[in-house]
Amino acid sequence: MKFLLSWFILALPLSARTWTDTTGRAIEADFVRADATSVTLLFKGKETRLPLDRLSESDRKWIADQQANPGGTSAPAAPAAAPGEFSLAGTPVKAGGPIVTVQTPLTEKTLKEFKGTKPTKLKLAVKLPAGFDPSKPQHVLWVSAAINSDKERTAGNCAAIGAYANAATAAGWVVVAADTDAGNPRREDNQDGDGADEAVHRQAIETLVATWPTAKTWSFACAGFSGGAKATFYRVGQLLASDLNVTGMFLGGCNENRMAGARSETKLSKSKLRKIKAFVSNGKADTVATPDHAKTVADSLEGDVGEVKLELYEGGHGLNQGELKKALAWFAEPQT
Repeated sequence: MKFLLSWFILALPLSARTWTDTTGRAIEADFVRADATSVTLLFKGKETRLPLDRLSESDRKWIADQQANPGGTSAPAAPAAAPGEFSLAGTPVKAGGPIVTVQTPLTEKTLKEFKGTKPTKLKLAVKLPAGFDPSKPQHVLWVSAAINSDKERTAGNCAAIGAYANAATAAGWVVVAADTDAGNPRREDNQDGDGADEAVHRQAIETLVATWPTAKTWSFACAGFSGGAKATFYRVGQLLASDLNVTGMFLGGCNENRMAGARSETKLSKSKLRKIKAFVSNGKADTVATPDHAKTVADSLEGDVGEVKLELYEGGHGLNQGELKKALAWFAEPQT
């Protein structure tokens, strides 16, 4: 029996596919063989052995299917995903589907930036537009939330994604927000950080790119309201520091320009901001972030970014969906 099992393992034909580990990293490799605890892949011409428990659930299931169907070339191919169905860090995400929250372990590199009690997992909230195809150019809206209380900190950025998701995906945008399982990694009122927030978002970016390598060429915009608008400055810096193509920032109900702090925190050169469009949106009756605040923010951004628009709408301190839609349409316009 041992001889027959060994023969079956060796006799399986090479099968090229994308493999994803539990951190969301992905590689293209050929399946060579597997046993009860490990899998051997042919990666860049060399055999590489990996523990099975490092692979995503879908990869482990694929291996189990191969072992359950012996017979060399008669073994079934890996089941193809249905059109519009994808996997992010081992979690199914569907184009045109609901918001999905993906969790994956924080890396040691990320955890080193936390002081005291440390979280354990990265949380990514994602909503894909209908017709999403990662092989084609995409627009991505990265959402940030306010932190005015422990409740808001715990809810994190992922809790804010719902306010943007429907308008953005209807316009064809992917929507993303990132946190840890302990909540928002930023400081209260989104003041300058101590490295943890930047590390978490760096890992979030790496997870997206590992799953969809073409994301390195996609267009990104960042959005937030009130305290979330202040966090948006830092988010822009973090995405630019990861060499992503940031084209816009939506600042709703924003009463302060935090660009200097963001540049200092992310070691960002001012030249990288020149292609960004800043859409400053404010309610005419807003008493928290007043129209005068908005004008000051817009005026101060004139020397920081490529283009600035200031839009005032009827209403108080609340996100205006019409203004968000106008901003997204503007960000999506070809750059001049």
